Amino acid sequence: MQAYIPESLIDEIEQLKELGKFDEAIKKVNSILFRDPSNEDALLQITDIQYRKWEIGKAAKAIDFLNNKKNNNDPLGLYIKGVLEMEKNHRLEAKKYLQKALELTKAENHEILRCYGLCEYRYGNREKWLGLIRDAFAMNNKEAEIIYNLIEIYILEHNYRKAKDMIKYFYKHHDKLQTIDKQIDFYDHKIGLFEKFITIQNVFKKVKEE
Repeated sequence: MQAYIPESLIDEIEQLKELGKFDEAIKKVNSILFRDPSNEDALLQITDIQYRKWEIGKAAKAIDFLNNKKNNNDPLGLYIKGVLEMEKNHRLEAKKYLQKALELTKAENHEILRCYGLCEYRYGNREKWLGLIRDAFAMNNKEAEIIYNLIEIYILEHNYRKAKDMIKYFYKHHDKLQTIDKQIDFYDHKIGLFEKFITIQNVFKKVKEE
């Protein structure tokens, strides 16, 4: 049975994470795990904090414990494990976990779909990635990371018209966009760079035509 976690304590942990005070956040989470070593929410918090610290190995230990507890049948745990394996550049392992998470959710979770698409891209399957990202966008068209990925792949495919359309979409819905582990400023900066890149490419194209 899970120990009760006061909402106020969760709020404190989230605030510390936002401030980058990860060691303090871990101490708070450990106060939960001391009472309940198998507390799922606390283990997920440890994974998230260690990931933000870029301690991928430590993050993996916590999620491995949780996945073993659930017999590797929990889509969230498998998704997180897949993301961590991608960060370690273990492409085959990442694909295995993400594919199973996708199957368990019947491909109805936009974030799992997006990450599996990225995995396919790293295998060189750009067309499949584009299809999966489009499907993810159809499920949630206000997720900033999905929009960012769409712009990115259109640029990689030299489809600057569609990239510009998605950039316009980003700005049009800017105030309603959702973010997960990045601030909206991150996307503002990246998409601003994409705009400059497209502008430069268009200038080059005009010069060649002349």
